[in-house]
Amino acid sequence: MNKIALYPSSTHLLPGGRAPFTLIEKRHLRMLKESLTNGTPFALCMINESEELNELKQIPAIATLCKVINFDQNDAGLLSIVAEGTQKIRLSGISVDNDGLMQGDATLYPNWQSAPLAQADQELAEKLKLFYQTMPEIGALYPAPLWDDVSWVCQRWIEVLPLEAHYKQLLIAQDTAKLTTRFLHKLFHSPEN
Repeated sequence: MNKIALYPSSTHLLPGGRAPFTLIEKRHLRMLKESLTNGTPFALCMINESEELNELKQIPAIATLCKVINFDQNDAGLLSIVAEGTQKIRLSGISVDNDGLMQGDATLYPNWQSAPLAQADQELAEKLKLFYQTMPEIGALYPAPLWDDVSWVCQRWIEVLPLEAHYKQLLIAQDTAKLTTRFLHKLFHSPEN
């Protein structure tokens, strides 16, 4: 791959995931315009919610290519989009354009393959369904959820759990969702829960 525009965000998105974003800055509006005009994706990069992005070294190595599936102008006149993650990428270098838009040198990174949800992992899907019921604005993004796919279920959990980006990076760098399923089972059965 060549250079790809980067959008750092504390809203995390993985392949198969969907999330809304409001674009305020001119650099990100340019990113969107170029993406829509050229039919090219941009990449969403994980940053921690509690941190301001001050240094390029805060951008983690694994990002997610995204495509825009919907856009609209909100009540405040700002552009809102819904992006869908399509493919993981590994960033090997980052540069900054004159307007501040970050560009990354990227290579494709393997997505997790779809895999049937084992009987022992049904709890993960059931708890995600409950989460989506309590957060209907997130659940509404998925008209056809893949409840029987362990990779899909685990990636949705990684997106919404309040973990620091480097922990999420450790999970998504794995070849499969196996480590994430173990992590989620331990999390849901810890004494505090």
